[in-house]
Amino acid sequence: SALSALPLVGEMSRLEWEMRVLLLLLIAVYAFFKFVWSYRLYSICAVLIGAVPSSSAIDKKAEDQAQRAAEILNLAARHFIRGLRAFYFALAALAWFIHPITFMAATVWVVVVIYRRDFRSRSQQIVRGNT
Repeated sequence: SALSALPLVGEMSRLEWEMRVLLLLLIAVYAFFKFVWSYRLYSICAVLIGAVPSSSAIDKKAEDQAQRAAEILNLAARHFIRGLRAFYFALAALAWFIHPITFMAATVWVVVVIYRRDFRSRSQQIVRGNT
């Protein structure tokens, strides 16, 4: 009833309200698990990096250890990014409390923002060496 005073917001049943809140909770739980797993992988990576011997004569075993650390770091970063993306989509899901059309528009907007940040941003140009 509090939101129904806003423009574009219609009456919603208890089931509709609960479904919208459930969606937000599911996104929050997903993001939580992604961040926790990412944190654990970063810790494992730190241990692996610490186990690589520091020497000017690196042998095959040390190279393999460093490669495993890099792969774990890559996984950690992927999980962290997925947690961040979940928060972006949670913001879009908040728009569902206003109207389904605002939810769709916000979701499209989030996809555009994520696309620009992941593929067209200045930071991505620097990472790729396209400066």
